[in-house]
Amino acid sequence: MHQTLLIDEIFELILDSCIGTHTLAQVAQTCQAWKDPTLNRLWWRLSSFKPLLNLIPGLTLVNGAYVTVQALESPLCPDFRRLQHYASRVKQVVYQEKICLHPTLIFLFYQHCETAPLFQKLVTVQLSMTNSSSLGPIVSLAKSLMKVDLNLGYKKDTSTTSNSSAFDFLSNVNRVSSSFQSLSLRGIATNQLMHLVSNLTHLEVLRLRVSTTLSVETLAAVSTFPHLKELEIHISHILPKDVTFSPLVCFPSLQSLNIRGRTDSISKLLHHMQSESLAVLRIDLQSPIYIDNAWTELFAALKEKTHTSLLRLTIEHHMDTLETSLETNTPSSLDTPTTSLPHINNVSQTNPNDIFCFEHLRSLSNHRSLRQIVFETTPPILIHDSNLEQIVQWWPNLEHLDLGSLSTNDPRWTPKVTPVGLSTLSRGLSTLDTLVIPVNVTGLTSDAAIKLTQNPNNRLRFLTVTGLMPPDQYTAPCLHRLFPSLITVHGGPDHEEAWDGVQTNLESLNLSEKCIGHAK
Repeated sequence: MHQTLLIDEIFELILDSCIGTHTLAQVAQTCQAWKDPTLNRLWWRLSSFKPLLNLIPGLTLVNGAYVTVQALESPLCPDFRRLQHYASRVKQVVYQEKICLHPTLIFLFYQHCETAPLFQKLVTVQLSMTNSSSLGPIVSLAKSLMKVDLNLGYKKDTSTTSNSSAFDFLSNVNRVSSSFQSLSLRGIATNQLMHLVSNLTHLEVLRLRVSTTLSVETLAAVSTFPHLKELEIHISHILPKDVTFSPLVCFPSLQSLNIRGRTDSISKLLHHMQSESLAVLRIDLQSPIYIDNAWTELFAALKEKTHTSLLRLTIEHHMDTLETSLETNTPSSLDTPTTSLPHINNVSQTNPNDIFCFEHLRSLSNHRSLRQIVFETTPPILIHDSNLEQIVQWWPNLEHLDLGSLSTNDPRWTPKVTPVGLSTLSRGLSTLDTLVIPVNVTGLTSDAAIKLTQNPNNRLRFLTVTGLMPPDQYTAPCLHRLFPSLITVHGGPDHEEAWDGVQTNLESLNLSEKCIGHAK
């Protein structure tokens, strides 16, 4: 065989192109040199333990539980050699189904794994603890485990059992694996399990989606983890006065934060955070907002703690728009740009503190490093052409800008952005790759297509236009002129067929341009 074909990197690329396990199985049988790397690829991800269990000689089902005849008839351990050969190739386990093993077989499995772990290369596990009581202890003895994702379930009648299994699982992993650095829990958690989590101080990634079972004590303990870089928590049930952060150590290494809760609780956490490296921040705000100036305080904390580091910002906040009122028969500041907030009272007469306004973003005007901004709010943030001029000045390096979707069946939220605003983005954000924006598409006319200044250096490729009105035949030429690199355009869900036509026209324009370029 030619030596070139034995180079690992080239062969891995070849395996990447193989589709399906049948193809890989055929490759594994081609020659001895290809057998091991191909089998590694076949077995690297395990979504069921049945293929491994089938490798145990004499395996049978007795009263719904797997056991071997040998294990029932004698104390001798079953032959695990074939199972060991293939289990040692597994790097990821995603296990949701329920498989029962006979207690005798579990004991023999566990006894064998204490001296010769089955999963020698296992790095990632994702387990449902309501279904993993049999095989969980065996998996937990993998010495190379780095990432653990456990589903505890949300049913109170099974939470005690699943939490007990999770406690034993994590205790084993923490004991045997020096590589353990990432933990994700979701469901109802017990105090015992949360206490164990509070002592996993070596973690670098922690995701706790455990609803109200996240205690203030656990939150305070987690804040002192010296190496914690990525955190996801839900703290909607925690009041600021109930949690005390250490003045000495509080999230010193945090780089990514995904948090759901009240504005005042999130503001307090950010104010106490010591990390100067927070690059990714996703905030899901609870509604209603009870505190006056809540948005102002939140953005003040963002300004103080993230002005040099923040790269990606996502804010999600939804309120019931049926409870908001808008005096459509009287002039409203919604129709004109403003630097103050008088229009709030016109939108929400019940709770003006809930409304997320563009003016709040002024605190982030010096965040020049921002690469991605996503606003998913109901009602949508009000954007005018003049606001887009400010966005270009404040965040010139944006690659992804998502200004949210409109309530397409609600005429109160009429988009204010015109082709002039789109032209501002085209000229000012040359690095922008993806844009989601509410636009008044009625302005995308043939006259606009002629008047618009084209920026040949614009790199925008993906555009989603949300609005109340369907596009017409001139929409594609206008967008193509504004964004010459555009390859995909989507619109609102109420006019899918019309936007499919825009996409077809855009593809034709791109093809024609390529043909002209080749002809030259």
